[in-house]
Amino acid sequence: MTLLVALLLFAQLAQAPAGTEPAAARPESTAAPSSPNGDRHAIGEEVIKGESEVRIEDVKPYFAPQIDPFAPINEMLAPQSYVLDDALYHSVDSMTIPQHFVHSSYLRVPVERDFIYGDMMVFLPSFEQRVAAWNLEVSNSLGETVRRISRTGPPPAVITWDGKTDAGEPIAPGEVYSFTFNASDAQGNQTRIPGTPQRINGLVQPVGEEWVVSIAADQLFLDGGAQLFEQAAPRLDEAANVIKEKFKNQVVVYVYTEQERLSAERCRVIQAELNSRVVLPAGALNVVPRFVPGLQPKLSKVEIHIL
Repeated sequence: MTLLVALLLFAQLAQAPAGTEPAAARPESTAAPSSPNGDRHAIGEEVIKGESEVRIEDVKPYFAPQIDPFAPINEMLAPQSYVLDDALYHSVDSMTIPQHFVHSSYLRVPVERDFIYGDMMVFLPSFEQRVAAWNLEVSNSLGETVRRISRTGPPPAVITWDGKTDAGEPIAPGEVYSFTFNASDAQGNQTRIPGTPQRINGLVQPVGEEWVVSIAADQLFLDGGAQLFEQAAPRLDEAANVIKEKFKNQVVVYVYTEQERLSAERCRVIQAELNSRVVLPAGALNVVPRFVPGLQPKLSKVEIHIL
């Protein structure tokens, strides 16, 4: 008798459609009625009910754009299929112009594209002849060499500069720097390639245990005053973003000008702007006026030290 019952149960299972589960094993669901024609293979809708808590802790990696002062030379040697207009780059059409950094939902893209983050890409060498030695010279607007990078053998595919002088000091925002690449072969034949001078508007760099955001004053304030101009907003937004990312204990802002009164007025403006963008513990934000008699206006700057 037991064998007969088992055979009957096996026959019922064999006749059931493939993938059918016992009712007790199916998840709770609400299925739409089958088709009016009674076709059991018709496509229907099914709603699965349930809840699940998910905590996302991913941090977006940061992609910093790099400048290439030799871009005009490279474009002349290898013409592109489009021409960029510097005026359009900063206009409403800037969104349609190819950018020099990657767009991705997984990256934190800088708000201000003129800032330099970390190392700078300054040269992409390519030589048909074998190079025995080479050097890269970085000079300021006075023609003084502030950094010299020398190596023997062929140059790498990309030469970068960390934005510091030979003494290890960060370069000055507002200053114009020139780049000259020199190469020689085993016979002593030399090749000298001058680059287009590049003005540095802002930098974001680690200095010891701190992170420092340096911005040329003329990128924030109207000439000779403490009034911000319209283009200052995205630069202050990006400075605030860096503070949010790097803040540990304290933020100290130094404002350099050639006049004591002007330094104090700009300090008050910067303090108010940062307080409106970043929430910090009481007493964590400090501003310090720094006036240097005879300081060139182009070298006036705002330095934000994040500790």
